[in-house]
Amino acid sequence: MRATYTDAPPVSSNLPFSYQAVPGPLRRILARGIGLLQRSRQNKWARYPGWPLDLSADIAADLFGLPSITFARTPVMLTHDIDSQEGLRNLYDMFLPIEEALGMRSANYVVPSAWPIDAGLAGSVRDRGHEIGVHGYNHANRTPFVSQTERLERLKAGRAFADLYGGAGYRAPSLLRTRALIESLKAFYRYDTSIPTSGGAFPVPNNGCATARPWRFGPMWELPLSMPRDGSLRFLGHSPAEIGEMWRRTALRIQASGGTVNLLTHCETGFSGNTAMLRIYRGFLEWIAADTRFEVMLPVSLVDRLDRDWPAPPHH
Repeated sequence: MRATYTDAPPVSSNLPFSYQAVPGPLRRILARGIGLLQRSRQNKWARYPGWPLDLSADIAADLFGLPSITFARTPVMLTHDIDSQEGLRNLYDMFLPIEEALGMRSANYVVPSAWPIDAGLAGSVRDRGHEIGVHGYNHANRTPFVSQTERLERLKAGRAFADLYGGAGYRAPSLLRTRALIESLKAFYRYDTSIPTSGGAFPVPNNGCATARPWRFGPMWELPLSMPRDGSLRFLGHSPAEIGEMWRRTALRIQASGGTVNLLTHCETGFSGNTAMLRIYRGFLEWIAADTRFEVMLPVSLVDRLDRDWPAPPHH
């Protein structure tokens, strides 16, 4: 829990308008400029947890002989953050065919209150066996830091969207999370997947949980985001080939440690919705499919298994 929460709001949370109003290409240019600078300063923003993977909490648990959730095969979760109309369309046209050709399904966290959602498209994603979850409220990065009353209203709006598609999970925009937000989520969702194993330089330095294993927040499961994200890797200047190699190397380390592989990609053209990154994504999925040590599953399916094998203790 040492670096689990991002209690200090970043600049994007204090703007008088949503930072998403800035055109995507301009945001990416600015972010990559900052990222190239940050890449040379890794010793400062990745003191703890380390980057791109830090499993020190798992190592400590094993050294002290603490009970641990174990898996016969390493669960692999394919997840996408759907931040825009373009992201939803690209998900449908580009990513789902790759996943379905390999017999895989993904979880897709949709921003519920920022742009007109094509309900037919979202419903078709669900009907094809993929999972729909909730990605905050409007991606203005304020929900963790507003009053409790306003936060609950935002979470109710997200829950209403989730109910349309059987959603069970939540992911915070920009992975910004406070103790108050996590506590509030327990009444609305079966699981959260907002806490990275190794947070990297974004959204704030030195954030993450240093574990790739699920754990409980009371009745709610936390499924840590264990793999380095496409956005962070692109911002730091890594090429698609470097990203693919890092994903494979990290997945193997997680597999050997007894954790879960939780991969986040964005479907917009500026992230992974382009020819070069789609080739890397397809290659990673084919590599996973060929290794019997891995098992691709939806987050909600993993939570079903966890609830069965590791039920919550009774309330007193």
